[in-house]
Amino acid sequence: MNRQNRILTALLVVQVIVAAIIFVPRILPSQAAAAPLLGTVQAADVSSLTIQDTNGTSVELTKKNGAWVLPQSDDYAASDDKVNAFVGKLIAVKSDPLVTRTAGSHKRLQVADDAYVRKIDLKLADGTSRTLFLGSASGTSATYIRLSGQDEVYLARGLNSFEAAIDDASWIDPTYLSVPQDKILSATLENAQGKWQFTKNAQNQWAMQGAADNSKFNPDSVVTLLARLSSVSMLKPLGKTAKPEYGLDKPSATVTVVVSDTASTKAYTLGIGTKDKAGNYPVISSESQYYVSVAAFNVDQFVSANQDTFAVKPTPTPVATLAPAPSTLITPTLEVTPVLTSTSVLTSTPPVTSTRPITPTGTPTK
Repeated sequence: MNRQNRILTALLVVQVIVAAIIFVPRILPSQAAAAPLLGTVQAADVSSLTIQDTNGTSVELTKKNGAWVLPQSDDYAASDDKVNAFVGKLIAVKSDPLVTRTAGSHKRLQVADDAYVRKIDLKLADGTSRTLFLGSASGTSATYIRLSGQDEVYLARGLNSFEAAIDDASWIDPTYLSVPQDKILSATLENAQGKWQFTKNAQNQWAMQGAADNSKFNPDSVVTLLARLSSVSMLKPLGKTAKPEYGLDKPSATVTVVVSDTASTKAYTLGIGTKDKAGNYPVISSESQYYVSVAAFNVDQFVSANQDTFAVKPTPTPVATLAPAPSTLITPTLEVTPVLTSTSVLTSTPPVTSTRPITPTGTPTK
């Protein structure tokens, strides 16, 4: 290696070292013993938290009468277990290990005031607040974290930014309606295509009321349809107020089932409104005072059902394929290309002989 190549190699090594120092986060030694990042704040002190991303999507959770609710959805009940578990993880974050003390690293680690994965605003019972920034992940179970107003960035082990969900469904029990299928005695469905009523007969099989010929009715179609009511999951609660855009004054479909056991008989009704721009339906159940949004696949079958939905589907008749008659078979014709051969014609030239008159004496005449 000549002198110039050695110099270039040395410069390259220096650049790699500098890049490693600048861009690879390191665990720095702490100046003091590890302490809770939020200081003396306890989980019981947190009365509200708002989680948002940089696009402005957010979710707010508030504690009322000791229980967590969604205030933007008329205090719909959140899951205390889910919220308390998350708050507990935030309280447990320590000021160690330290990753950086420089503000210039905040954007790179996604914990800057204007560049972050999640921003979490905590309101405390004493009226004060704390703001945390969750950044990019470091490994599979650790996330960079920074307390607002400080330059120090720490590594929060056991905490991931995806746990700080910004959708309502992540913080609630998503099951909106659940009807026991084996207890249903009758069902009614009404939509733009018509109205159908079904009851179970003495053999515990479904029959269609008013049908002139139940032999054309498929009881399994009712079983399949009503199975949708065994677990109707919501995307989010919409609140207690019926809004005109929900379209529930003239529902796209209404389904009612009567359930009976040894103790009581009860009717469940589900009203399905107008599909929104996102392709979801607002619905209201007789079991809830809250309107909620559900995904289309949960209720589309109620909206699109028609007479054919409940009819026996004819069994397709197999079509036999007949082999062609021998006379119609086409025998392939092989075309033989004649081979030309070269033929040589030999012409024989007869020998030329000389003739002279011969005298009787055998002496040629002169």
